[in-house]
Amino acid sequence: MSLKDTLEESAARFPHKTCVTYEGERIPFAEMNRRANRFAHGLREAAGVAPGDRVGLLVKNSPAFIEALYAIFKLGATVVPINIFLAPPEIAFILADCGVKVLVVSGDFLPIVPALRGEVDGLEHVIALDGAAEDVLGRDEIIAGRSDENPAVEVADDDDAIFLYTSGTTGLPKAAMLTHANFLGNVSSCRQAVRLVPDDSFLLALPMFHSFSLTVNVLLPVAAGCTIVLLESVRPLERLLGALIEEGPTIFAGVPALYAVFCRTALPPEMLGRVKLRLCISGSAPLAEATHVEFEKRFPIPLLEGYGLSEAAPVVSLNPLDGTRKTRSIGVPLPDVEVRIFNDEDREVPVGEAGELVVRGPNVMKGYYNRPEETAAALRGGWLHTGDIARVDEDGYFFILDRKKDLIISKGLNIYPREIEEALHHHPKVAEAAVIGVADKHLNEVPIAHVMLADGEVAEASELIEHLKSRLAAYKIPRRINFVEDFPRTPAGKILKRALRGS
Repeated sequence: MSLKDTLEESAARFPHKTCVTYEGERIPFAEMNRRANRFAHGLREAAGVAPGDRVGLLVKNSPAFIEALYAIFKLGATVVPINIFLAPPEIAFILADCGVKVLVVSGDFLPIVPALRGEVDGLEHVIALDGAAEDVLGRDEIIAGRSDENPAVEVADDDDAIFLYTSGTTGLPKAAMLTHANFLGNVSSCRQAVRLVPDDSFLLALPMFHSFSLTVNVLLPVAAGCTIVLLESVRPLERLLGALIEEGPTIFAGVPALYAVFCRTALPPEMLGRVKLRLCISGSAPLAEATHVEFEKRFPIPLLEGYGLSEAAPVVSLNPLDGTRKTRSIGVPLPDVEVRIFNDEDREVPVGEAGELVVRGPNVMKGYYNRPEETAAALRGGWLHTGDIARVDEDGYFFILDRKKDLIISKGLNIYPREIEEALHHHPKVAEAAVIGVADKHLNEVPIAHVMLADGEVAEASELIEHLKSRLAAYKIPRRINFVEDFPRTPAGKILKRALRGS
């Protein structure tokens, strides 16, 4: 079994059912499979793509992304999804690092192709899904006259399916090598956790190159025969709300910043009455308790916070759909996934104690491409060491305290920035907060808070400090509060703390 089989099986089972709806176009599963087949034959015949080759996808959200994704799977090649918001030198690094042979691009990126060719020696072909440029193959050109039958290529479950590049928060980005079995395992676990049925449909508004969106919003619904309601972006919000009402999706996977916006947006009762969502999922960044509570108070929809990382394909845990959903918790491990809390000696700690969250299961990567030392460190003892500090309670729910590298040690005392951020989020004037550690003149780390106020609010730092004094120990109180208009963010909405450290 491989990922290509999931589209082919859904096309056989639900040939006339809509696979993707986008800007008024409705593409049935059988037609999406035919499109992927024609593109696969074109990639093989015109660009020489063979099993094991790396093919980059620098593509905006569109049905063509899904078509290209499964075309590459069908050839036994490896997909390298590329963050469309990167600068050309950053893109060139990724292409060169893993030896991308063919690059598929949206027409928007044609202007940077000459610069990429100049930096990446092994890049043999660039294929444009739309538009034209010199020395670039066009999608329509390479699929003309091609067969729409499934290519006769054997793809094993332990073959590389996707290289997911990590954010590079510590040094240069690196590729997590994930197999077809890794993703199929994660899809199966997610499917059980949310009790997915073919009548479900997904609203996809997050960038598809991101691991969270790729697995939850693309691989999962395609495998289950569910419809994808596709948007190019979460903005404008009015278009997203319109899709919720007009298309009636039942599942929405978003990021915390988006749920915070929903909490601040006045929606008329008649609009809420037409929404058919049965659950929402929050991932990619910590969900503030205040946002979680406010969302479920305003909307009669369960909001399930989960946790994952690229190295785990990516979903690890989720608050249960039935039973208790605990705020500030990332929930319980998915079916078939094991999670533990280890100390610095890689020994499990007692319930309630803090340590590093480690993961084991069919979703865990093979390793980092061409980085044996980092692979050995990350996968030591047969467990994926996430670098996240967490604890588990007596009910088996896990709580992320912070990133190991974000831990602030002040005069020998541990300070978890997320604890301070949560306390700030409980102030009614605060929309978002991020806390970092900065060395003082004695080279002792102290917490510094960056705060974005809610629309129309005005506050003094002293007001927020007084708010924190009633909630936190004195040594945890930020030494300074900086007010910001907005935060530097990843494409998925996660705050980039490394950018704050440089500011």
